[in-house]
Amino acid sequence: MKRVQSMAGGLCVRAGVPKMVSAGSMMLLMGLLALGVSCGDSDTSEPDNGSTPTVEWTADGVISPGEYAKTRTYGNYELNWRSDQQYVYVGMKAKTTGFVALGIQPGSRMKNADMVFGFVKDGETTVHDLFSTGDFGPHPPDTQMGGTNDITVSAGKEEDGYTTIEFQRALVTGDQYDNPLSSGQNKIIWSYGSADDLEPKHSARGYGELNL
Repeated sequence: MKRVQSMAGGLCVRAGVPKMVSAGSMMLLMGLLALGVSCGDSDTSEPDNGSTPTVEWTADGVISPGEYAKTRTYGNYELNWRSDQQYVYVGMKAKTTGFVALGIQPGSRMKNADMVFGFVKDGETTVHDLFSTGDFGPHPPDTQMGGTNDITVSAGKEEDGYTTIEFQRALVTGDQYDNPLSSGQNKIIWSYGSADDLEPKHSARGYGELNL
């Protein structure tokens, strides 16, 4: 069996390769692997749907039409956002009854990623402001390392097999464990999983961009 490694360092595909294949089939397989089409957590996505918001942003766990300026979809994970001169407003939605998460300006893999991690359990929404200290974690809350919780407003909802988390955060918080967001492209990582806690495994993850 041949394992194909994702950009995020996880194993995303296990592909069986027959002992005897034609030269043409082998060339096609190598081409597909080079393009990364077999990996589900790459940074490919639908393009931004840029528009001017037409309704006021409200943290209610519902992504309403006209509420956000831009949307990007990564498989079953959807990222929505808008910003003004002071804040960024984000809506994360994924096909899961567990957690959804966003990491801002990652370094190597997860290292130095400023993370927002949320879930809804028994009707109660929990949103954490985290910081990843290593390539694969850990990612403790900022407050445990002497930082501050800078998620100023948040809400969530779990419905029909989807979890939605909305939050507001300052573009520049001044906290050493928060990465600033600036005009232009900001690198991100995203993930979601099936558990409602801080120590889960990802069901899916990948890289992307948040363009302000």
